[in-house]
Amino acid sequence: MIRKDKILLLLPQAYKIVFLLVMLLPAVKAKAQGLQFNSNDSLMSQRTSYVVFANQAPTFNDHLSINFDLSLWDNDHLGYVFNITDTKSNSYSLTYIYNYNGSPTLNFNIDSKSNKIEIPLSLAQLKKREWIKIRADIDLKKNTVAFLVNGKWYRARDFGFEGSITPTITFGKNPHYSDVPKMAVKNLVISDDSKSYSFPLNEWKGKNVHTADGDALGVVDHPVWLINESYFWTPKFERHFNEVAGLNFDVSQQALFMYKTDSLIVYNVQGGNTTSKVYKNKLPVKLLLGKSIINNKQNKCYVYEVQPPDSLHSIAALDLNTLEWEHVGRGAIKEQRHHHNTFFDKDGANIYLFGGYGSFSYHKDFFKYEQAADKWEKIAFTGDTITPRFFSGSSQADENNDVYIFGGYGNQSGNQIVGGTHFYDLYRVNLTRHTIKKCWEITPTEEPFVSANNLVISKDKKYFYALCYQHEKPKTSLRLYKFSLKDGSYEVVSGIIPVASERIESDFNLFYNPKQDAFYCTAQEFTSPSQSTIKIYALTGTPVSQQAYLNSQQPDKPKFNNTYKYVILLVILAGGAIWYFAGRRKRKASKIFIDDEITTDFYRQKKEADKKPNAVYLLGEFTVFNKNSRDITYLFSPKIKQLFILILLNSKDEQGVVSKKISTTLWPDKEVVKTKNIKGVTINHLRNILADIDGVELIFLNDTYSFKLSDSFFCDYFLVTDAMAQVHRHYKTAEQFITENFDLFARGGLLQQVPETWLDDIKLNFEEALARVILPELQKIYDGGDHKKALELSRVILSIDPFNDGALKYKLKSLRRIKGIDYAKKVYDEFVAEYHKSLGGEYLIPFEKICK
Repeated sequence: MIRKDKILLLLPQAYKIVFLLVMLLPAVKAKAQGLQFNSNDSLMSQRTSYVVFANQAPTFNDHLSINFDLSLWDNDHLGYVFNITDTKSNSYSLTYIYNYNGSPTLNFNIDSKSNKIEIPLSLAQLKKREWIKIRADIDLKKNTVAFLVNGKWYRARDFGFEGSITPTITFGKNPHYSDVPKMAVKNLVISDDSKSYSFPLNEWKGKNVHTADGDALGVVDHPVWLINESYFWTPKFERHFNEVAGLNFDVSQQALFMYKTDSLIVYNVQGGNTTSKVYKNKLPVKLLLGKSIINNKQNKCYVYEVQPPDSLHSIAALDLNTLEWEHVGRGAIKEQRHHHNTFFDKDGANIYLFGGYGSFSYHKDFFKYEQAADKWEKIAFTGDTITPRFFSGSSQADENNDVYIFGGYGNQSGNQIVGGTHFYDLYRVNLTRHTIKKCWEITPTEEPFVSANNLVISKDKKYFYALCYQHEKPKTSLRLYKFSLKDGSYEVVSGIIPVASERIESDFNLFYNPKQDAFYCTAQEFTSPSQSTIKIYALTGTPVSQQAYLNSQQPDKPKFNNTYKYVILLVILAGGAIWYFAGRRKRKASKIFIDDEITTDFYRQKKEADKKPNAVYLLGEFTVFNKNSRDITYLFSPKIKQLFILILLNSKDEQGVVSKKISTTLWPDKEVVKTKNIKGVTINHLRNILADIDGVELIFLNDTYSFKLSDSFFCDYFLVTDAMAQVHRHYKTAEQFITENFDLFARGGLLQQVPETWLDDIKLNFEEALARVILPELQKIYDGGDHKKALELSRVILSIDPFNDGALKYKLKSLRRIKGIDYAKKVYDEFVAEYHKSLGGEYLIPFEKICK
């Protein structure tokens, strides 16, 4: 029997363990992406600095524990991971250096005095998003420091601590040192025995850094929030081909490669570099569509044409190690099969083909290529039936020899004459038993879509990812979807990739790279049967949902934190009864403007005064505030936003927009009569949103939509254009206009993030009018000695017209006065490089001439 007094002795220790677990749980459970630092590769003024406690640092007693995940990929620089300065001006730093002998190390130092701890790292760890767990235990009473890295402790003593510390903790660039390595940090927890602060570092934007409970305690300058790489696709490669070219992904060599008739173009996904390699022998297949499939077991790429343009060869295999082509066969299928599915069985022994479109028919047949007989043999399957279709997505065979086929476009008869419909169903096809099982069928609520090639099954085999788009639109966009294998529930998990799908040969593929936990999208846009442009985009795993992105753009709502459920359970197990209550998220979505040379009050922080009730901002980032001054921009989906802007811009003069123009502008690829339902739904959604904004009412009269606007409604674009009109009529001077409206037009150009072509003329007219008012004032302001103001105005013009000679002139002249000729020359050189990159020619005005 356990004595009662022993239980009482154990309880304080149990409470202490539970307390530490409780404090660490938010970091353990957080799915943070992390904060990336601008390093020594950036200008000193642009390097990242993260101050953990920005306003008032807490005092830590007896112990100070600093735990975080660190990613390093620097083999060139020395840099500071973090710096600790106390109120007595003692300074300690954790630094990183890549030694010349190829041995990277972390070093903990007493600054300007001695190196106390050296921690070796493995070269294999020097990869972006390869996370190293760092645990620093500072014993303020015993005057010791210990680091736990890679399962090993590193210790030292005699640091000069005095039992407690009120530290300024800075990651990256700090007041003492500006060297920053290529690194990223996430899941930061700072604590002592009685309190803990957890910083997941899962922000999307801005300078404020929040705790796991939503308190804004830290500030970071020049942040790169990694979560954006998991929602927005990053362009990596683009090249035009004047011949048919195919592509595929070789995971073993970490390369996306494009094959032409004479050579291979290889894009290395780790290094980002491109090389060209010549084949050892000639490609024996004449490419028409250039379809291919990788056999990972053989490390070969099989290139084939189901309906070859000649009778020589239809299938060939490229050995990816030797770059030698092997003649495989001449087998063909009677009809062309556009946008079919191809997959190997689990052993890599047989190629299968399903569906596709050709000869005015949708197909549902399965074929297997029999190499011995050199023919595509039709294979019969039992069980459920898949209706004829093309534009399906398919996975590769798993260990059970199961392949999943999702969605597509077709009809039950297969005859194109009777029209087509979109399918949103999933089938499991077993290649051993030759059976088909229908898993589910769903009815999406948004506009119709199909899947690109290649479904990616998640590691836990609960979901699959598909790259989806509207195939019937010549100008469309791709987005990544995540579907449940169990029931078909889904969510959008990426931003868009604008693509052209003008021709049926245009092809889009989704690849997954498990070594980097990254998705790759390849877009092959054909402009003729033999001319195409291949583009490569990357998305870092784990993809982030569209809803999470939308939530990040608005203030978070109060919510109960599930972490505390685990807290209660742990307390019960420890024998105590501790209750914790969920906190409120206090984060406010804010837009921070950071200037590259001179930071103005406007660019330091968006003014609270800008958060007007019933306000719409069209200059710079599209933003809408309701009658309670709450940001409701997230409610405007792309189509609702377009509808709102179209009607608003035509309501200033009370003309409005006729119903037909709305249809032809927003849905240019559909017949007007077929847009009636979707237009009605979009308009109803807009009415619901407008109910929360005073001063704007949607009116429909004489087949025309317009907004009835009152004085309580605010639109920055209307205000600025009215003020410019007063300048042109000489009711107001240009100087008055600039003084009164700078904080509005300095937000940016008109609807900069809304790239619709029907807005081009409106944007151009506004930009030209604004430049006509501002440019003549630039010389007056500069000659009057206000170089800072001249710099601000030149920046505004360059944000609208990046290659405006006049604005560039006064930007450089102002910088020369403020920061010196060397700095101005550096800015000029960057301008020249960007000019060449964007326009393809050389900038002809030399620095000496433009800056004199």
